[in-house]
Amino acid sequence: MEVLWMLLVLLVLHLSSLAMSLSTCKAVDMEEVRKRRIEAIRGQILSKLKLDKTPDVDSEKMTVPSEAIFLYNSTLEVIREKATREEEHVGHDQNIQDYYAKQVYRFESITELEDHEFKFKFNASHVRENVGMNSLLHHAELRMYKKQTDKNMDQRMELFWKYQENGTTHSRYLESKYITPVTDDEWMSFDVTKTVNEWLKRAEENEQFGLQPACKCPTPQAKDIDIEGFPALRGDLASLSSKENTKPYLMITSMPAERIDTVTSSRKKRGVGQEYCFGNNGPNCCVKPLYINFRKDLGWKWIHEPKGYEANYCLGNCPYIWSMDTQYSKVLSLYNQNNPGASISPCCVPDVLEPLPIIYYVGRTAKVEQLSNMVVRSCNCS
Repeated sequence: MEVLWMLLVLLVLHLSSLAMSLSTCKAVDMEEVRKRRIEAIRGQILSKLKLDKTPDVDSEKMTVPSEAIFLYNSTLEVIREKATREEEHVGHDQNIQDYYAKQVYRFESITELEDHEFKFKFNASHVRENVGMNSLLHHAELRMYKKQTDKNMDQRMELFWKYQENGTTHSRYLESKYITPVTDDEWMSFDVTKTVNEWLKRAEENEQFGLQPACKCPTPQAKDIDIEGFPALRGDLASLSSKENTKPYLMITSMPAERIDTVTSSRKKRGVGQEYCFGNNGPNCCVKPLYINFRKDLGWKWIHEPKGYEANYCLGNCPYIWSMDTQYSKVLSLYNQNNPGASISPCCVPDVLEPLPIIYYVGRTAKVEQLSNMVVRSCNCS
């Protein structure tokens, strides 16, 4: 009995020391962190360009061809546009959102074939009733079972959202796909997340998608594909007797309303984005600003543009997501056995990275290159 009591005391002391180690951090020398980040960037750039040493050239003394400047500026524009699109697409912190479980729904379509157009009709009221208007839509996919074809040619099909507004029917183009000939039946899908998200905000009882060939030419080459659940275009009704599990349907994954508060509050607390972090001096995981001047910080003259860039880096504490109640000695022992070199606490690491375009010289030749994953835009505990 006394031995058992001693073992229990030792276990409590072990867990207490573990909790202390996870909740405290050593003081960080910011200047040392900055120096290490700069040296890492030096090696990163040379490695990405496959250069054994820095080119011995002063780019300021060179005349950059107009073609190189145009290509560099065009690359910058593409990067900025892509970053803007991604910011608009992600409304909540995607990483926190991905952590929580999603509910999965399947809604079968009412099908109709009219003038070479496949119509997929859904009871939108039923969708809103089940998914919930206050839930956070994660993904929506329109799926259909395409039958094998003996036609040896590609067919481009276009998907539209057919909707009613002020008593008028409108058609919005969503996506197109090239359908290649196959010898076996197969599933085909379209991402309709953005459209279904609009359904949840509307009050229409029914919503509809339309799939039609891009070319409506009255020739044998314009032969449509056959989809399970629709009458075949040859005029027979064989396809109508399709199996239940191969009929077209809408697959939706969403986060229930009761979990959304956790997601949004976690996002505010973590503040992983650059906009929040740069004005925040808190201890938690965040993007820290770091501007690299190629001449001053690296002693390089061979990069003509840009003169420097915001490299940034990640730093800060990561809250431990397990409570002490779940940190059983057997679990920790098994984890350490399988991952002897790993930490049991999460680390603050880059989450969103952007490329860096540069104009540089090798000898007297100007080159434009895009270096991937050079700019840290947000951080994540992983």
